[in-house]
Amino acid sequence: MPVPKKLSQLLDSMVPPERVEVETFAAFVIARRSLQNFSVLTDESSTQELMRLVMESGSFDWLDASCEDVYSSGDGEAVKWLSES
Repeated sequence: MPVPKKLSQLLDSMVPPERVEVETFAAFVIARRSLQNFSVLTDESSTQELMRLVMESGSFDWLDASCEDVYSSGDGEAVKWLSES
């Protein structure tokens, strides 16, 4: 299926993180097709259904990227907790 010219122009004007966001949303739209109940964000959707939708959408895949590991155990200072007395 050819990409409409307007959509192509919009995608071309985006920076890579914006394109990733659009790809993630497109994956969400496709994943929600498989839900039996199309009203995704209601109390009628089961927790399992919502969890499956989120997992299939790839929305949180970026959390597994090594570039997200910006802190190590050597960063920062130790926390001094107030003692209860």
